Amino acid sequence: MKRVQSFEDARRRRSRILKILKYMALFFVVFEVFSAFAFKTWMVSSSSMQPTLESRDRIVVGSSTYGILNPFTGKRASFKAPGRGDIVLVRLPSSGERSWYQRLVDSSIRFLTFQRFGQSDLQDSLDTPVLKRIVAGPGDSVMMDGYIVYVKSSGSSHYLTEYEVSGADYDIKSSQPVQDWSNDMPLSGTMASVELGPGEFFVVGDNRLSSADSRFFGSVQSGLVIGKVLFRYWPLDRISGF
Repeated sequence: MKRVQSFEDARRRRSRILKILKYMALFFVVFEVFSAFAFKTWMVSSSSMQPTLESRDRIVVGSSTYGILNPFTGKRASFKAPGRGDIVLVRLPSSGERSWYQRLVDSSIRFLTFQRFGQSDLQDSLDTPVLKRIVAGPGDSVMMDGYIVYVKSSGSSHYLTEYEVSGADYDIKSSQPVQDWSNDMPLSGTMASVELGPGEFFVVGDNRLSSADSRFFGSVQSGLVIGKVLFRYWPLDRISGF
């Protein structure tokens, strides 16, 4: 009787485990579809967007704000261009094309770690998406002076500040450069004018003193923009929309 009971117990345990795995697989599929076509959550992991976003803030990103992603090819069918002033989740120009297998592994890791880590986080930080603010788009000329970005729209004859062209209200983190710090040196707060080509966007961090952005890696193509940051839901005392 003990052997029969033990066999029955083992069979029931296996049945429960299989049922749990089935529910997890179903939930994973629903989670992936929702993340790809609706919203995804993200945890801020750096100080580059201070004071707007702090490290460990939790945010919601609109996955289809600018277009629908094809999960099999990784390409996006765009129907709306990212706008100046938008905070976006974007892949770096240095990040390589990922196969469907790599995307699946990355999604699985993020799912199992509650979005804290992904395959790219564990392998190479250059493949990890980053949060930046779009300040200029295709056809714009962009420069920086005193950490403020100035944008000359296509067809315009003069520059306007990033606030004027975007209509957005936000603060940046900056300071006076160290005495004798050359304008040609990194993080000087000064940048010569650059003209953007078709499908190119200039992205910067609000923390102009500590942000690797288009000042260093150049403009980003629209296909690298994953989605728009919609609102912060954690911590509760700083819930806000963007």
